[in-house]
This record gives sequence, structure tokens and C-alpha cells, in this order.
Amino acid sequence: MPSAWKTVSAAVAGPNKGERGCQDAVAVRIARGGGREALVIALADGAGSARYGGDAARLIVHTLAAGAVGRLRGRLDAHPASPLWTVADMAVLFARARQAVTQAAAAQGHGLREWGSTGLLAVVTDEATVLAQLGDGAICLRHNGIWSCPIFPDLSAYVNVTTFVTHADAPLQTHVGPPADALLLLSDGLQPLALDYQAVAPHAPFCHGVIAELGKSTDRSKLHRDLLGWLASDAIRARSDDDISLAMALRSQG
Repeated sequence: MPSAWKTVSAAVAGPNKGERGCQDAVAVRIARGGGREALVIALADGAGSARYGGDAARLIVHTLAAGAVGRLRGRLDAHPASPLWTVADMAVLFARARQAVTQAAAAQGHGLREWGSTGLLAVVTDEATVLAQLGDGAICLRHNGIWSCPIFPDLSAYVNVTTFVTHADAPLQTHVGPPADALLLLSDGLQPLALDYQAVAPHAPFCHGVIAELGKSTDRSKLHRDLLGWLASDAIRARSDDDISLAMALRSQG
């Protein structure tokens, strides 16, 4: 069954990362069952100062995405289970991600400080859009033609200081809203382009522009190559020398 969603994602390393490479991670999944489907997008940004920040980001993304798909499949098959996804589900998965990173750090013999990473998760069903976030980065979504960023980055925070999944006392930021028809998940390297800090809102021309490219594309492989090239381009690097990751999803109109 063809998906109702068209998606693309990519992550590129900053120009000065050396052997450590890109410490961002991203995953886009479609959960199916009972003739229905749900969109799952996870993104994480490993701390540049953390020795295993990239490993933490990849582990967090895998735990969040795989856990969400597994839980959703069972509910989709149990039609008409409702609601399909809740804030409580988000809390369970982020606790699992924290536990997975804690266990990996213990096995490696290094403290949690060396495994710092943010975590973002979006789940979109036919009923709702449910978001959860720990740390910086942003989730922009479109509903009825209007872009919003329900969990806007904390502008009062110190530069280069953020919350990590490994911070056990950090409150999980969540949002529940109507089903979105387009989403962008991005790491903080793209925030200066994607967000309007004065308006405390997404920068609509950026959001419209990148989603339009996704909508026009019919070649998934070329779209991914083009996204990689754009994220690594001089135009983007003039605004940020950080690792950059971006995931996009667009619901078909049919």
C-alpha cells in the first residue's frame, strides 16, 4: 500500500568535525496496520563536546523510532483503538532512550557527560499530531496552511547550552494538536534559517520553500542527494558551521 506521506531526511557534518564526523541522527518511519498508518520522525543532536555524542544520538533515534513503530503497529491492528498515541507514550519512550544511553555509557566505562544528546520525536496519526522534545532543535508543522512551532526553543538559554536526554530531571516538552499535513524536524544548526525569533514562530518562506521542493520531486534518490548537497552548500555554511540535520514529511492531497 503506497504511503500517504512523502518523506526525505539527511544529516551532514560540520566542516571542522574531523574524524568524529556527523553527530546528528535522524529516522523517518511509517507504521502500518489495520489498513491505517502513522508517521514517525525522530531526530537527535549529539553534543559536540561529548566523546560519544554521535553514538548517543544514533541510539536515541533508534530507540525512539523503533519503539514508536512497535507500539503503533499493535494499536493500528487493534482497530478501532483510540487514541492511537498520547503524551504518556512519549514519556515511556524517552525513559527507554535514557535507559539505553545510560546502559551504553556504563558498558563503555565512561560517564553520561560523554553521551550527551538532544532528542525530538513527532508522531502523526489520522487523529492528532503528538510532539515531544528534550533540548534544542525544532519541530515545525503545517495545519490548514499555517506553519507553527509549538515547542519553540528557549530563547533565554545560554548560547551552546541545552538539555540532554541523559538529564534525568529535565522536563519533557510535549504538544498535542490536530493532524499536520507537513512537518519539518531540524537540529539547531538550521534554527537561524528556519525560525523567526522576533515573531517566535517558524520562518514561513523557509518552510514553504523546502516543503515545495519535496512536493515537486518524483525521484526519491535525487531528492536525497539534492538535500545532502544543499545542507552542505556554502549558502547554508555561511549561516552555520555546526552539524545539520533535517527531516521533511508531506501528506498527499489524495
